[in-house]
Amino acid sequence: MIDALSVQVAFLLFESVFCFLTALLAVSNENHRRRIRLPLTLLNLMGGLLLLSDSLSYIGLGKTDMVDLALTHISNSIVFLLCALMPPVYAVYVVVRTFGDFSLRRHAPARGRIIACMVLSGIAAILVLVSQVTGIYYTIDSGNNYHRGDWFPLSLVFPSICFLLVVSILIQYRHKLGRWQLIALSSYLIFPTVGMVIQAFSIGYSYINMGIGLSAILLFIEWTFSTNNEIRHIARTEVRTGLPNEHGCVEWLNHMHNQPELLKYTAVFFDLVKFSDINRKYGITGGNVILASYGLTLSEHLAKDELLARQYGNQFVAVIRNEHIDSFLSLLSGFPVSFYDKQAGDVREVEVAARAGVFRIDRSDMDGEDIISRAAIALSMAKTKTGAQNIFMTRELLNDLEEKRKFENEIEHGLKNDEFIPFYQPKVDAKTHTLCGAEALARWSHNGGIYPPSSFISLMEENRSICELDLMILRKVCRDLAGWIAEGLTPPTISVNFSRRNLADPEIADRINEIISASGIPHHLIEIEVTETSDEFPIQVLKKFVDALHQFGYLVSIDDFGCASSSLTLLREITFDTLKIDKGFVDKDDSKDQTILEYIVKLAKSLDLQIVAEGIEYEKQVRKLRDLGVMVIQGYFYDKPMPADGLKKRLESPHYEESKRLES
Repeated sequence: MIDALSVQVAFLLFESVFCFLTALLAVSNENHRRRIRLPLTLLNLMGGLLLLSDSLSYIGLGKTDMVDLALTHISNSIVFLLCALMPPVYAVYVVVRTFGDFSLRRHAPARGRIIACMVLSGIAAILVLVSQVTGIYYTIDSGNNYHRGDWFPLSLVFPSICFLLVVSILIQYRHKLGRWQLIALSSYLIFPTVGMVIQAFSIGYSYINMGIGLSAILLFIEWTFSTNNEIRHIARTEVRTGLPNEHGCVEWLNHMHNQPELLKYTAVFFDLVKFSDINRKYGITGGNVILASYGLTLSEHLAKDELLARQYGNQFVAVIRNEHIDSFLSLLSGFPVSFYDKQAGDVREVEVAARAGVFRIDRSDMDGEDIISRAAIALSMAKTKTGAQNIFMTRELLNDLEEKRKFENEIEHGLKNDEFIPFYQPKVDAKTHTLCGAEALARWSHNGGIYPPSSFISLMEENRSICELDLMILRKVCRDLAGWIAEGLTPPTISVNFSRRNLADPEIADRINEIISASGIPHHLIEIEVTETSDEFPIQVLKKFVDALHQFGYLVSIDDFGCASSSLTLLREITFDTLKIDKGFVDKDDSKDQTILEYIVKLAKSLDLQIVAEGIEYEKQVRKLRDLGVMVIQGYFYDKPMPADGLKKRLESPHYEESKRLES
């Protein structure tokens, strides 16, 4: 029959194994902060060792062989010593869970009590060691039986005082702890204390140590839930700003899914204007500090039932009550943000403004992802409209976007079905009125009609399908040139447009060369034309591309010269063969434009660049250009863009009629 002592020993062994396992789990859990794992691990190790020693002390009782005598003496000394040393470790764990770290300097109100706990624990440990010689706490007789000494109550006094000191910390700072945290931490006081009271009047059972084991189990359960909650919090928090991230925002919105309360909110997706300038000025680290300060300042203006989250980069999303949306958007127009500049060593202030996409939630059954997506789409539309600060996503805009998506699908289908073809606009020598070149312009042969570039180029630039289009047009131009040569015609150089989006491909020059070389046409018959207006890629990337084309033997022209601020920088850094003058300088008769045009022509000639004037429609424009020495003309004055058959006929008869000739 199983006696009560065996049950107690088994229970103590179970608790000790549990403590050791929880210590192992705590130390190996990388998801929890190290400053929390270490005291918890030490506390559980000490608890496991105490419970194991206590169980072993009962096993050897009444047995007089050498092993049992040694086991009883060693295990009892370990039990009393750990009872003396565990309170300060527990106190440290309480401080870490309460304040988030352990720093006696930072937590002055608790500092004296922690130090007192450590001192009392040290004194208690010394008395335990003294007891091993004097027997003041306990003695073990020749029959290997345990007896309490006269000073045994003193062994309970010191730990009790230490625990009371920890109780005072828990009571004073209970507002910093959650309900379950407070219950679990208090259990480490309540269970052993109850056991201590019982044990003071009863010998034979280790109620104190049983209480320690039970509280260790409760602490572990609470710690497990706390760890999981912290992991959830980290997964939903953006580390640099401490704000919720996209997952946190989506979860917050989904809590109101299918509830009328959701209709009281508006989602705002916004990014900071010219934040790249801030990063350049203060560095990436400084930029992150400004982002965090911006988020903190902005969140202070939100109501308790509103949300501010950071998406990524310099983009944020806010969920604002409808009645507050005007004041929030006004705040986004700009406010000063203070931050500490490490480089300067003082506090700086920078004005930060944002532009936003706004979506007033109009259906309670919408998911959080869809709500954020619509606000984000509105922001992308704000970026495409010059001067637009905020764009509200409306039903009309959603319909337009749906039409845009359908059109994108048609374009994708058109690319797959080879529906894009080159039209050629001749370049004419204004002196001899003879064909001297042509530019290949993309047209879309779709549903029985021919669509001009204005209907699809901007959209293809957005989704980067323009890169596939450029290569497709190049292949067809090479095919046409090869066919004309085979028929005995002598085609001039054809310029083919390449969007700067292609520069994202570091091997684009090689791809161009492979296509042209495979067609068998001479390299000098192809001129690659790049637009001057885009600044998406650094000038060094464009230079590398142009240099590679020159090494392969191709001509390179710069289109729309003079319409961007980087014009002169491009000419200084990159060697072009042809400069195409932006038609805006030719269209106007303004004296300032005329002066700029004259200087552009002089500059091009001094750099030995061929000059092409495009968009020319009237005789007076041709006269003006001839007077300036610009002889290559492209425009409706001579010819509109034409299909390959039309240019073939022009190659067969390259001289223009008498009506197009100007008097010298």
